[in-house]
Amino acid sequence: MLKTLKTLFKSAKVKKDPSDQDLKLAAATLMFEVVRSDGRIDQVELIYMGEILRREFKLSETELEELFKLAKDTANEATSLQGFTRDICDNWGNPKRMKLLEYLWMLALADDQIDPHERHLVRKVAGLLYLNEAQILESREQAKRELGISKTNKS
Repeated sequence: MLKTLKTLFKSAKVKKDPSDQDLKLAAATLMFEVVRSDGRIDQVELIYMGEILRREFKLSETELEELFKLAKDTANEATSLQGFTRDICDNWGNPKRMKLLEYLWMLALADDQIDPHERHLVRKVAGLLYLNEAQILESREQAKRELGISKTNKS
């Protein structure tokens, strides 16, 4: 019996490395969290999210639809963002994490304004991705350039 318990505890401690699909789902779930963080899901934000996921992960339409559904379901079931960000931090380098943050800013800016809840969530994710203030600001400015938003805009 003691041997069985030891085996059980050992297997519970073993953490499998996330697959490429797991990391895509983690990123998509974080994106969906930003999209819904202001209390509404705008169509323009979903369109941007789809374009980002399709381009970044080279997904077919079917794969994109499935990832969207999984991201939504995962976000609805999630109790914390740390599991998603931990896997990303463990497997993606700093430039790729900064690119993800840029995408999160793009989603927050997609409707031409950043809701305080969106800003808070993006900054929280940035902290969980171990990105500093300079990287956060750089990612936000890059997102604005990508969207064609001038620096005079109050976002």
